[in-house]
Amino acid sequence: MNASTRIYAGGAIAYGGQPAINDLLAAQYNTVIVWSVHVHSNGSLYLNNDQLVTGGVYKEGAPLNLPSRLAQLSKAGVEIIFSVGSGGVDDYTNIGNLLNGKPAQPGNPLYDNFEALRNAMVSAGGTIDAIDFDNEDNFDSSVMANFGITLANIGYPHVTFCPYDNESVWYDTMSKLVAAKGTNFVNAIHLQCYSGGSWNQGQVGDWVSGFKTAGGNALMIPGLATDQAAAGPWWYQNAPGANVKTVPNVAMFEGANWDNYLYTQNFASVDNALQAAQTAASFFFYCRNPIVLTNGRSFQTGDAVFFMGTPWWGSAPQCDAYYLGGPCTNIYNLPVGGCPPDLEKQYSDWKGVADGGFIWMYDSVISCYLSGCCGGTMEQPAGTALAYREAISNGLS
Repeated sequence: MNASTRIYAGGAIAYGGQPAINDLLAAQYNTVIVWSVHVHSNGSLYLNNDQLVTGGVYKEGAPLNLPSRLAQLSKAGVEIIFSVGSGGVDDYTNIGNLLNGKPAQPGNPLYDNFEALRNAMVSAGGTIDAIDFDNEDNFDSSVMANFGITLANIGYPHVTFCPYDNESVWYDTMSKLVAAKGTNFVNAIHLQCYSGGSWNQGQVGDWVSGFKTAGGNALMIPGLATDQAAAGPWWYQNAPGANVKTVPNVAMFEGANWDNYLYTQNFASVDNALQAAQTAASFFFYCRNPIVLTNGRSFQTGDAVFFMGTPWWGSAPQCDAYYLGGPCTNIYNLPVGGCPPDLEKQYSDWKGVADGGFIWMYDSVISCYLSGCCGGTMEQPAGTALAYREAISNGLS
């Protein structure tokens, strides 16, 4: 069996438009994990800060067009997983309160909203193959088991786990879900082996044994982090992020390939544009005055024009350009490095015990694309989504 290669993606897939889909298709990951769905106290579902579902109705708070875009990945054979939870939130506390000690039924906002989320993806021609449990706030196996049973009753075929500690709680959850839904309902373990889970780099086999003892039959998919951009990355503590670079009096060249154009928004100042910039973008230009390009595009004063990928600057005295150019460093992936060769070496050490690997995360790949990290240059980036996927497959081959 070929190694399963997976990548988590947050704002970079929410706001990345067609360029993000094209990039992920070209990188050939088996699985894209959409991160992170948050469950509010009333059961409403948000993707990071953007509303997705409320009152049993799929209704995006921003024009993400997520169902139709993710359907392209599904139709190409890419598994789609939605991850619920993260550090520093109350998602599983809210889930526990909404469940009130038993699996949810229709009429419960948790049931209705997760049903609406799945239906929206299916109606667009895609699906959700699993819900990922990134529980870091309420380590109660009964809550996770009842949540899993609720999802199964809605029609979700699988759940996955994303643990980094509290092994006994995760093993107990596995045991409960095996008893309720069989040995294959939990079909993957996304084991965090970076940041607070760095100690797991030497414990992958122990986690495998623990879940098998609990009756599970899940793939073991340990994960590593990429190099990370400086805090922000676009805006941090009332100032541009440390990795924001400026090129005065230029715009994207009108004769260049604009396939990686994302969107245009108007702002009163460039600081406002920097504050609103999404991790989907690796560069943008800001118009101090109107500009008309010979390719038929025109922009007004205050327009910020966002792109993914590599810029091709052209002279434009009306505009200034901003890009994420570094520094990008290994913050989370200690003691392993955060570049593709570092990850490949660690995955080669896991050969025989791991069934695949995941990358944390696509947003940091985009934010570091132009930084020159990992021995690359702006013209030939080294730390790309493809390079990180190959680090997994080459290491485990």
